[in-house]
Amino acid sequence: MRKVQLGKTREQIPVLGQGTMGIKSGKDKEYYEKWKASLRRGIELGMTHIDTAELYNFGASERTIGEVIKEYGRDDVFITSKLFPRHLGYNSMLKACNKSLERLDTKYLDLYLVHFPSLGFSKIKKHMRVMEQLLNEGKIRYIGVSNYSIDQFKEAQECLKKAEIVTNQLRANIMKQKHIHNSLPYYKKEGIILTAYSPLGHRGYTNLKEDIKSKLEQVAKSHNATIQQITLAWLINHENVIAIPKAFQINHIKDNAAAANINLTETEIKQFYTE
Repeated sequence: MRKVQLGKTREQIPVLGQGTMGIKSGKDKEYYEKWKASLRRGIELGMTHIDTAELYNFGASERTIGEVIKEYGRDDVFITSKLFPRHLGYNSMLKACNKSLERLDTKYLDLYLVHFPSLGFSKIKKHMRVMEQLLNEGKIRYIGVSNYSIDQFKEAQECLKKAEIVTNQLRANIMKQKHIHNSLPYYKKEGIILTAYSPLGHRGYTNLKEDIKSKLEQVAKSHNATIQQITLAWLINHENVIAIPKAFQINHIKDNAAAANINLTETEIKQFYTE
C-alpha cells in the first residue's frame, strides 16, 4: 500500500484507509463478525488507517474497531476518531475523548478530529484548547478537523499554541469535486493532507449517468479495473489526498486496496473534471 506523509510530520499514512460510518448498533453477532472480518482483511492489505467517530451509531463503530485492533500490535494500526461538537463544555469535551478511548480499548488515538465546526471564533478556540491539552497529555498524537472551510481551518490553526493541524476531512469524490478544485490548492501549498470521505458516494456509483459511466468504463478497461477502482484512483492520484472508503464485503475490500496501485495519467484525471 502506497503511503504519503501526514502533513508536516514524519508519519507515513496509507493513501487508502477504511471508513466505518456504516457500522450499526443493535445487530446480531453475525453482522459484527462480517464487519470485523472486513476490517481485518483491510489491515492485512495495508489499509491500516481506520476512521471512526463517537457519532457513528452511538459508539458501535468504535466498539467494533476496538475488538479488532486488540488482535494487532498497536503500532500496526492508525486510528482516527472525531469529537462531536455538541460537547460544548470544556469538561464534556475531555470526557468525550476518554469515552472514545474506552470504547476503542486503547490508550491513545493517532488522530483526533473536531467532527464539525462550530460558528464563532470563541468556540473554535475552545475546541482547539481541548485538542492541544489532549495532545500534551498523550491521549492523541495528532490534531485534525473535519468539514471546515479554509477560513475556519485558518482560525483553528491560529488558536493552537504549538501544534499544527495535519488534515481536514472533507466530502470529496469524482461527483463532488468542489474541495478538489477550491480547497486542495491551499492545503497543498500549506503541506496539509485532505482526507476524502464518501469517496465512492453513498451507492458505490451503481447509478451513474450514462456519460460519466461511459468515460469511467473506458478508463477502467485500459487499466483492467472496475469503475469504482478508477474513482478511488482518481482521488488519490491528486497530491496531498488520501481517502477512507467503507466496505462491508471482503471482495470490496480487496478491490479498494488494489485501487492504490492504479496510476492515472494527467489526461485521464482531467477528463473527469466538472468544476
